[in-house]
Amino acid sequence: MDTQRPSHHIPTLDGWRAIAIAAVIACHGLSLTAAANLRHPLFGTIVLSLGQQGVSLFFAISGFLITTLLLDELSSRGSISLRGFYIRRVFRILPPAYTYLFITAVFGLMGWIKLAHGEIASGLFVYNNYWPHRSWYTQHFWSLSMEEHFYLFWPALLALLGLARARWAAVALVVATVMWRPWSLAHIHWQVPQLQRTDMRLDAFLLACFLAILIHGDAGKRIAVRIASVRFHAAIIAVLVAVYAVALLVPRLQLFRLLVQSAFLPLVVVPTVFLPGYWLSRWLETGFLRWVGRISYSLYLWQQMVLHGDAQDIPYALKTLPFKLIVLFALGYASYRWIELPMMQAGRRRAARFLAPPPAKPSLAPELAAGDS
Repeated sequence: MDTQRPSHHIPTLDGWRAIAIAAVIACHGLSLTAAANLRHPLFGTIVLSLGQQGVSLFFAISGFLITTLLLDELSSRGSISLRGFYIRRVFRILPPAYTYLFITAVFGLMGWIKLAHGEIASGLFVYNNYWPHRSWYTQHFWSLSMEEHFYLFWPALLALLGLARARWAAVALVVATVMWRPWSLAHIHWQVPQLQRTDMRLDAFLLACFLAILIHGDAGKRIAVRIASVRFHAAIIAVLVAVYAVALLVPRLQLFRLLVQSAFLPLVVVPTVFLPGYWLSRWLETGFLRWVGRISYSLYLWQQMVLHGDAQDIPYALKTLPFKLIVLFALGYASYRWIELPMMQAGRRRAARFLAPPPAKPSLAPELAAGDS
């Protein structure tokens, strides 16, 4: 097993992003009316759950990757530049999202689509997952808002507390979230979907953060070696699939499924990063999957607009899906090529000004000079 990996880009994660966006597209592309769901209840349940699984996979990837990049910066430069991090995130996330919201608002003003009161602002200022008035066209901003909330607090917590204390802070927040979730469901009745609130899903990010801290550096190599085995990986996938299947049949196990999902998804993703010869790792790093993963953010933004409209039945949904996919990938690539990529590059250039220089390597000059004398 090779425990070395690139510091700034992990190609395996592109493949996982492709899997995540494929699950979301399958969910929304095969969205069914209530009548169709009554005719195919199990199929409808599976299709709807795909979207939830895809978003949860995105959360796990974000938690692991962001923490890993911050720890790499801490190791190589001796500190974490929060200003640099937030500049990169602003340039990376907001321009494509604001472009989508602007076009959505224009369509609303022209009467082509119907928008709810305040939903554009809830996307602009990342409180969509706490705003009850949302049409289909901005509903997916609940997950983007949740990601932004995570980006706001976790890097600051890591930088302020340091590695050891941040690890236990992550554990404490996971425990608090797991205890808070059932109590909140029973006692707090807001108009927004309860499990789309940030305070209800922090474990989806933080368990991946905890794992990234656990396997970081030389001290974490032993743990990395243990989890990065094909047998361990197969066992984790088997447990996750089993819990997922049982939870589909027993809705009362939904909260248990969420906890298992949050704990096990990072353990599904991370081993493939350290197993370059594993067939799954090789597949995840194929050119097409990596390309889809790179444009997955833009695809996620635009799929809500392109895939709008409930299919009357399963054959109709399958018949219209290919045309919708062509439009979606064209929009997604254009957004990535002309908005996302240039803005990312601009953000990196600006953030580089605030990075601490790497510590200088000790010089042998004084010792050599002393020897010459």
